[in-house]
Amino acid sequence: MLVAAYGIGLYGLLLLGLWGRGAGEPDARRRVLLLSVAAAGLALGVNAVLNVLFPRPRPFLVLPVHLLVTSPPRDPSFPSDHAAVASAIAVTLRGVAPGWARLGLLGAVIIGASRVAIGVHYPSDILGGMAVGAGCAVMALRAEAPLRPVLNFLLGMARGARLA
Repeated sequence: MLVAAYGIGLYGLLLLGLWGRGAGEPDARRRVLLLSVAAAGLALGVNAVLNVLFPRPRPFLVLPVHLLVTSPPRDPSFPSDHAAVASAIAVTLRGVAPGWARLGLLGAVIIGASRVAIGVHYPSDILGGMAVGAGCAVMALRAEAPLRPVLNFLLGMARGARLA
């Protein structure tokens, strides 16, 4: 239950740790970290559209399952936001932190399985979320060159605030 509810927070901690570890390195690594946040945001946006187009009810609303959470989500089940965000971050990191990227994908699977186990998702919701996240990560990485001025501006602001 803890993994299902709070496992996604580890991805934020991972990004903060990689950001802090990037001190003195070229900006390329930190640009990818910013792109991973953009990919995660894009994945949530795509999921919101898919929720409207394919409003699948959550398993605990239609199946005789033993719900293991006290305040379950009431939005549509497909695709999983947790799986989408975790996959978007993990796939985006594959070029700058391949070990963390592999661990991140494993974490996405574990978080997804835990969400199925507690009765708030179907397995296909997890697979759909992972596909959305991976697709958004690829799109973000391909957009790096045209977004470079914006990313460099954000890095400059972070330096000005002594965050980079």
